Amino acid sequence: MSNYAIMRFQKYKLGSVANIERHQKYRERLHNRAHPEREKENISYSQYNETMRKTLKRAIKAQEKATGKKVRKDAVVLTEFVLTFSPEMETQIDKNEWIKANVKWLCKTFGKDKLLKLYTNADEKTFHIHGYISTFDNGKFNASKYFGKKSQIIALQDSYAADMAQFGLIRGESKEITKARHQTLDEWHRVESERLEKELIEMANNILADEKEIAPQSIESEIFDDLR
Repeated sequence: MSNYAIMRFQKYKLGSVANIERHQKYRERLHNRAHPEREKENISYSQYNETMRKTLKRAIKAQEKATGKKVRKDAVVLTEFVLTFSPEMETQIDKNEWIKANVKWLCKTFGKDKLLKLYTNADEKTFHIHGYISTFDNGKFNASKYFGKKSQIIALQDSYAADMAQFGLIRGESKEITKARHQTLDEWHRVESERLEKELIEMANNILADEKEIAPQSIESEIFDDLR
């Protein structure tokens, strides 16, 4: 039986953030979820009562005001982490405790203030977490602080596996060893965004006309006690 702790991440520019949030905002309208009946089990955490795009745009303005220079359009402003485990472990893990451990790992690794939003998805094929980390650090965007070197990425994988060991999970082999070619999160979001657009077109036009940016509802849970 596989018992891997799985952590993947993808860096994003500001232009990609809206599509990421749209996927979570409209997930109840998605037709091909494996377990739509589990939607009520999904929980979310939002550090600010606004979209991530608005939060990041405020940080961009702050950096530009402080430095007198425009932030580059290709600057990495957000990193998405997808955290999960081997499907065979689904019934072996206390999910609430696992979520708490993941929240603690994200906050310990990057700082509480960097965790902008977090979602758990119980309605898809494999239970998983999406955690969104701002790269704004000490007055400027600085993704290289955490992801600039290959050794840093390996260290992140090692650190994550170490914190997940309490659930009987182990670190998987690197893709350099397995030679596996994984779909990037950016590719996945692009496919999901295209599919979602097609579904939205089929819906009533008044829904689209009245579309507003809505921050996810934060469900009161002891899971997020340390973040309050």
